[in-house]
Amino acid sequence: MDGNPPTCDFSTKTKRGVYVSKGLAFVILVIFTLALVATAFIVYNFAACPRTDQLANVTKYELTHCDQPKLFVIPLTTDSNKSVVTVETTTVAVETTTVEEVATVTDVRLPTSVKPDRYYLKLTPYIFEGNFTFDGEISVIVTVKNETNQLIFHGVELTYHRIKLLKKENGEEVQIVRRTEDVPRQFQILTLNEALIAGKQYYLNVSYTGILNDNLHGFYRSSYEEKKVKRWIAVTQFQATDARRAFPCWDEPALKARFTISIARPANMSSVSNMNIIGRQTHESLKDYVWDHYAESLPMSTYLVAFAVTDFGNMSDNNFSVWARKEALPSAAYALDIGPKILKFLEDYYKIDFPLPKIDMMALPDFKAGAMENWGLLTFREIAMLYDEGVSPTTAKARVASVVAHEIAHQWFGNLVTPAWWSDIWLNEGFASYVEYVAVDAVESTWKLMEVFVLNEVQSVFKLDALTSSHQISVEVGNPEEIGAIFDKISYGKGSAILRMMNHFLTGAVFNAGITAYLNARKFCDAEQRDLWGALTNAAREAAAFDADVAVVMDSWTLQTGFPVLTVTRDYRGGVEFKQERFVLIKSTLDDQKSPVWWIPISYTTASEKDFESTRPKLWLRGERSIVVKNISVSRNDWFIANIQQTGFYRVNYDKHNWELLIKILNDPSRFQEIHPINRAQIIDDAMNLALSGRLDYITALDITSYLSHERSYVPWKAGLVALGYIDTMLSKGAFYLEYKRYVLRLVSGAVQELGWQVVGGESVVRAQQRVDLLSTACHLQHVDCLEHAVRLYTNWMLSPNPDAYNEIHADLRSTVYCVGVQTGGAREWRFAWDRFTVASSPSERELLLSVLGCTRAPHLLYRYLDLSLRNDSGIRKQDTVRVFSAVASSSIGEPIAFNFVRANWKRLKEYVGSISTLNSIVKVVTRRLNQVHEYEELQRFVNESCSELGRPVQQVLERTEANVQWMQRNYQTIIDWLLEVDKAAPTVAEA
Repeated sequence: MDGNPPTCDFSTKTKRGVYVSKGLAFVILVIFTLALVATAFIVYNFAACPRTDQLANVTKYELTHCDQPKLFVIPLTTDSNKSVVTVETTTVAVETTTVEEVATVTDVRLPTSVKPDRYYLKLTPYIFEGNFTFDGEISVIVTVKNETNQLIFHGVELTYHRIKLLKKENGEEVQIVRRTEDVPRQFQILTLNEALIAGKQYYLNVSYTGILNDNLHGFYRSSYEEKKVKRWIAVTQFQATDARRAFPCWDEPALKARFTISIARPANMSSVSNMNIIGRQTHESLKDYVWDHYAESLPMSTYLVAFAVTDFGNMSDNNFSVWARKEALPSAAYALDIGPKILKFLEDYYKIDFPLPKIDMMALPDFKAGAMENWGLLTFREIAMLYDEGVSPTTAKARVASVVAHEIAHQWFGNLVTPAWWSDIWLNEGFASYVEYVAVDAVESTWKLMEVFVLNEVQSVFKLDALTSSHQISVEVGNPEEIGAIFDKISYGKGSAILRMMNHFLTGAVFNAGITAYLNARKFCDAEQRDLWGALTNAAREAAAFDADVAVVMDSWTLQTGFPVLTVTRDYRGGVEFKQERFVLIKSTLDDQKSPVWWIPISYTTASEKDFESTRPKLWLRGERSIVVKNISVSRNDWFIANIQQTGFYRVNYDKHNWELLIKILNDPSRFQEIHPINRAQIIDDAMNLALSGRLDYITALDITSYLSHERSYVPWKAGLVALGYIDTMLSKGAFYLEYKRYVLRLVSGAVQELGWQVVGGESVVRAQQRVDLLSTACHLQHVDCLEHAVRLYTNWMLSPNPDAYNEIHADLRSTVYCVGVQTGGAREWRFAWDRFTVASSPSERELLLSVLGCTRAPHLLYRYLDLSLRNDSGIRKQDTVRVFSAVASSSIGEPIAFNFVRANWKRLKEYVGSISTLNSIVKVVTRRLNQVHEYEELQRFVNESCSELGRPVQQVLERTEANVQWMQRNYQTIIDWLLEVDKAAPTVAEA
């Protein structure tokens, strides 16, 4: 041994013969532990927000549980060799206290310093359970209008991976100093190290990831079952402000640009977009994926961009194609038949050829709206596009025709020429709502849809516009919730009604000439309503057809809330006074002297003339409160009727003697048809609503309804049923409902007997609709024969050995029969209907069953049904949630159950539907029957505590309920006394 003393050896020997000291081992252990912690932190904070190369395996859970600040702000690099730039997130919220901060939230318009010219968009959706994401790459050519050192655009729920800004002229990169996300405005703000030069063009290149959400907006996922296999598809719905959820963009309607789109899709699926496919190629990195490359579009707004990746089947007629689930494709045959006819008619009507190379129409299993007019790719709820002969009711045919016509009408009005901002959305929706009737009336003339227009658009929208919480047709809106709220009856119904009014006072030839000039002048651009007024004024002057400025006349209708009631007072010596005031339900809320005034076109006829075809005005109220006209030729005992065919958007009231003359002629079975059916409908609707608002005594109004016992035309009958339906709703919880039932049963018995239960082949849509309305009314009022017949048919269906394959109940009768069967039965009958719903494949049958399941009188079944509507596994689609709540709330038993359920489950409801507009619809349908003081107070408390953020629509619900309460206090006893008096003198009717 040597003479050195032994050293201390703390090493340990590994199996491979490598020795590590204990001190070093300890250090390694500490480092390893810290690495694990760091790795866990990175995985939690960053891996949950996936990069492009991770998307194949990322789960929905991981995407939806990202650390939210990481979703809002991702550090940017414009080059892998450069350092990470600073990024910020704004946290301004509505509840902030300073005026400046609140203003920043409500001012949501983009700055005007930059305008997009062209988008080049590439998308790769991953339509797989556990994934449901998409990769996006976009390059936008922008032109700088004013010098700026910021680039601001829209983007929501997108995770950014790389953003570069390049000068177009030389490809030099503009350094991005930081990216800020303004959450309330949904802005992405790029702050630059140099100013962008006015007049120059730049490329904005972005790669990003998005989520295929299940909220039915943006780029979203949908599913259906075929042979018990769940199949997924990915589709879009961008109107009004959801294109920004699919790609970074300047998401305002006036900022039109050209789009070149490429979609990567699984090889066993197909894609469709606005334009035609010009090329395909195998995906460079994804196995079994194919790129579809689409032609460049014409200049269009972002909300009209559309694409879908599906495994649907399709049928074509030249450049016109329809798409649907393969099992449902045969049901698209009628849409394919009528679509090209409507397209051809509208090309002639507008005198402008359809500018795209093709039109696709696609029926989607999940779709929040009824349909959408995306340029060249129209998307629909299945119920709005599919029609099954023998399974769908006859009325469904008219629905398909009307919706198809509405969306095709938009291809010019809305797509070719687009409103500069959402405040003029009525230029889109009002025009399409009017032209759909014109077009279908031209293609299916026997349906008399221009008469039905008065019911569906004019009289229907009066109810909303009679509220002081209504709004102007052209109304300023800012944030997305306000924009969504104006897609309502005012924009659609009132917009279409005033266009029809113009068509009549200008004449059809002048109106059409003005429309064509407007479209040609503004095509591929944006417009405001003054552009339309100018074109119509020029057309009228050229034809010497109208001596006033159209803008002066029509601004009184579009820039003022509400509508007038024209009071006609005769002196019976040839003189007539015409006086206007605003019609409101709660009259005390309006000062007559401050009431707005309108330019009112007044057409009229008398008993001696009986001219119901001359709808051009004989005189005008030119913004005056009243005028007196002398020497109108009408004798004392002749009736006088104003507003021929209800072409003017106003109600008419008369002096007492003229009302008596109208009652006399209407109650004469041999003479009542001397009055045009539209005006018979107008008289009923006006009288009952004048009484409702306190402008006419209810005795006069109810005396008018008595003539319905010999009426057989659909339009007056429908107006009568709607007007009486309000009384039905108000009295249904009261002690004298029996007398009301008996009165209306006496009115309908003759018409019900004449129509009967036997449906004759080839019946018109109008007759089919009249049968549905009258039979459902008779059964609702418990007419014995009606109930017995319906119960027998439903029972026989239940006893059928294969009820899903063999259903002998005619499609036109099913709504009545199913409802009666469920209503008069118990759990067994309800369960039978539910089982039929779960297996039904026809959209019309599914929609019908969803409605009738709410007919049961069993509270526990109604609660169960509401609960099922908020579950993803029930088979009830999210798009149908409102239908379920409406069905349950449609009876005096179900309404308090539905309202209580909403209040008790408000948080759950908000989280499930994920849509302010859907919440507004639900609140509206579950409160229709509230008419007691304590109910109004409960509603007020609920709104104040839970849903004041819903805005104008919920204020309209409050006002309507207040009107119901006042109506009960003012009119209840009068109506009961009248019903009791009539009941004494009338013969009995068969009732349960």
